[in-house]
Amino acid sequence: MSIEGQALVRIAQLRGRIAMFARGGRYDLAATLLGELVRADLGLGLPSDALLRARQAAELANARGEPLAGPLVILAATLLAADAIDEALSACSAAIEDASATPRIELMARLIGGVAQRRSGRLAEARLLLDAARGAAVRLGETALAGFALAELAWVDLAEDDPAAAATCLEFAAQFLRKARHSASLEADALAVAAWASANEPARAEQRAAEITGVTQRAKRSDLIAFIDGALAELALRIAPDTASAACAIAAQSAQTLRGPNGRELLVQARLRQVRTATEPRERARHLDVALELALAIDHGRAAARLGAFLLDLLEDARRRDRAPARAEIERLAAAIAGLGDHELTEMAHAILAELG
Repeated sequence: MSIEGQALVRIAQLRGRIAMFARGGRYDLAATLLGELVRADLGLGLPSDALLRARQAAELANARGEPLAGPLVILAATLLAADAIDEALSACSAAIEDASATPRIELMARLIGGVAQRRSGRLAEARLLLDAARGAAVRLGETALAGFALAELAWVDLAEDDPAAAATCLEFAAQFLRKARHSASLEADALAVAAWASANEPARAEQRAAEITGVTQRAKRSDLIAFIDGALAELALRIAPDTASAACAIAAQSAQTLRGPNGRELLVQARLRQVRTATEPRERARHLDVALELALAIDHGRAAARLGAFLLDLLEDARRRDRAPARAEIERLAAAIAGLGDHELTEMAHAILAELG
């Protein structure tokens, strides 16, 4: 049986046991299993089902006169997963008010609320909640939650265009997550390298990349190795053009064997970078052919965004070299973006072609 099939069987079992305990008056056990069912539904990509179960858990606690903070936190997390941001924030606020005697639940409510505020674009409010969550997590010895709060603060720093601050947050996040023996420490390390690269700090980015290479290889995380190589290649393209070709070739080699949507997207990015470093028109066309073919195999919205950003990169490259961009490449990109259905980016590409004459 497939993993998804096993998960569906587990959901069916949970539903049956919840109904049995509820009929038998064992509401405490029913509430616990409802929480498990919420996580199972979310794991299968069923946010509407998860939301229904989370609401049922909160209603059950309310009907029994029990503290609502715990069920409200579950509800808030489920609402956040379903992109119901304002409702998630309301549930977090109610949980914080009800959780004065349960510090860990209050911590969770502040953490989830901070994520919701960040996603809504309210960065100052997000920082207040996430700082409070980080401090509470440290005091309570919840090292994993401290790491997650710091990682979220890094996203706030990036949204405020401060990649160096984000990199520092991510390095601390990785330390906390390693202390908790959480596998997400590897992602935090990789993101720290990318943030240092975005801050145009080559020495720091390369040092961190070298420090975590062995751990990443032992964990067999080829996706993170490709991600790190890609970040270093982007940095070379910006500030070290003499080494960019070699860096982009390394990134393309790292991404070559990746599978799945994320792997294919990293490979698209790698081949697009190689277009920029190639000097011969035939070689550039070959890399572009492969990149456009691969782009059709990933999410079309993300593919269009990647190609639109690459189009602007080509214009910037041409400006730096004081020459006109290759019209044939722009035309191919315009056609590919149009085929992906992004009308706004298609109009941008056509406007660029019109300016080129």
